[in-house]
Amino acid sequence: MAKLTAGKPLASELSQVVGHSQQIGRLRRQLRDAAVAHAYWISGPTRVGKTSLALALAGELLDASRWPGGLLAHPDLWLEDGEGTLGIGRICDRDFHEAEGPTLQHFLSLSAFAGRSKVAVIANADRMSLEAANTLLRLLEEPPSNSVICLTTSRPDTESLPPTLRSRCQDLTLGHVDARLLVPWVAESTGCSPAAAELAAALCQGRPGLALEMVEDPDLEERSRAAVGGLLACSGAGPGRWLELSRELAERGRDRNQVMFAARSWVAFLRDCCCLSAGAPELTTLPLWGTEAASWGSALGLKGCLERYDLALDVLSRLAEKATARLVLDRFLLLTFGGAAPNPPALGSE
Repeated sequence: MAKLTAGKPLASELSQVVGHSQQIGRLRRQLRDAAVAHAYWISGPTRVGKTSLALALAGELLDASRWPGGLLAHPDLWLEDGEGTLGIGRICDRDFHEAEGPTLQHFLSLSAFAGRSKVAVIANADRMSLEAANTLLRLLEEPPSNSVICLTTSRPDTESLPPTLRSRCQDLTLGHVDARLLVPWVAESTGCSPAAAELAAALCQGRPGLALEMVEDPDLEERSRAAVGGLLACSGAGPGRWLELSRELAERGRDRNQVMFAARSWVAFLRDCCCLSAGAPELTTLPLWGTEAASWGSALGLKGCLERYDLALDVLSRLAEKATARLVLDRFLLLTFGGAAPNPPALGSE
């Protein structure tokens, strides 16, 4: 059952998907040569565009632009994009519950209504129970003709997904999208200002879905200024100030959203420090802090910038794994400002 957010841009053609040019080129060649696989395993980081790519492929196969109501109203599309555990009742008729809608097995048993193809998309396939995954595996062992099944996941190694399931699919692994591609796409998709699109693209770590969410925040710039400003204020201060910032963020961000946002802001700032220190200003993405990033890049050198950039990435990774925010932030700030010399310059210093 679909949970696609109303108002979000829906890609029903491959040309509408931002980034992932290599994977899109591969799919275009398969469409041209009538060599589309019977199943695809689309993996990658969260909110990087996996379901968008699957739906865009579905739109091409079903010629959905010609269908009244568009892709989501097309009778030859079966979409499971719900939340919570995906049980066997959605996959096969044995434990069918009418409230859950038609099963995948029933959908695949039907002839195409509007054309020659049927497409099923299971988003976040790692939600499947082991029983549901094994049932799907049996369906894939004898795939129905003129049907395509797309599975998306950001956790391909979860225990509920048997390796044999992946082996029955053609693998498409997605990476992060370049911020320079995201800026015009976000602005066009949402109608926001170029400055807002630029900031969201810098902070989202190459994930289009997160960029779209960020750009809806009217306080995005103010929050980013506060996050990076708090980090810069630690330069030249003692450990007490560093640990106070850690405490403040941990207490304000009990739902982790504020802590994650601060960490993303730090990652973007430190990435720009690395670019400027390496002599590649054209690769920076956060002009809001250009002067300060140049100062840090000059004082720390590329090695020092990279060390702190790695520390900030580690913060995000540990927070995503539900580590204790206060401990993670303490470690980052102590190593950033009290680690090996040289240390970040104090505000206002040359």
